[in-house]
Amino acid sequence: MQTVRKWMDQTIAFSTCTLMGIMVLVSIWQVFTRYVLNAPSTFSEEFLRYSLIWVSMLGSAYVFGQKKHFAIEFILEKLSKKKALILNILIEVVILGFAIIVMVIGGSKTVLTTMAQSSAGLGIPMGYVYLSLPVSGILIIGYSLLSLIEVKNKPEVDLVNDDLEMSYQKLKSKILE
Repeated sequence: MQTVRKWMDQTIAFSTCTLMGIMVLVSIWQVFTRYVLNAPSTFSEEFLRYSLIWVSMLGSAYVFGQKKHFAIEFILEKLSKKKALILNILIEVVILGFAIIVMVIGGSKTVLTTMAQSSAGLGIPMGYVYLSLPVSGILIIGYSLLSLIEVKNKPEVDLVNDDLEMSYQKLKSKILE
């Protein structure tokens, strides 16, 4: 399972970093054409907007896979290990359902609906922009399934990020001082 997770992490990280690098170059081109050539680039603003959507969606899937997303952990601290494990599994199942229904199914319907529409500046089908939703949903489903398999194989595994837990404990101790 760790091999699959590592492969997904590396693929998403490479894709988002590459896209961010391209976005920086296009931003520089946009500034150059606007202020030096006094003839703004016609494609750059739209490209950057759509690229930001893709980077955000892929980044959210990556963050979910790293367990660095926002989590309310103070409830888990109050529960016994068994109840906390059950709650974690329930949360993973709810996230799995959301990703399937909203992101993959709903996103796919949106992609199919918007494939006939073209963007003004780039002339690409708008469905390609909205494709980021089901792709991100599939990645989140993959991470969620990996987490559930890890819990099944090793029930003492933590489904929350340890860095987040340490930060929470430090904040809690400072407040109580």
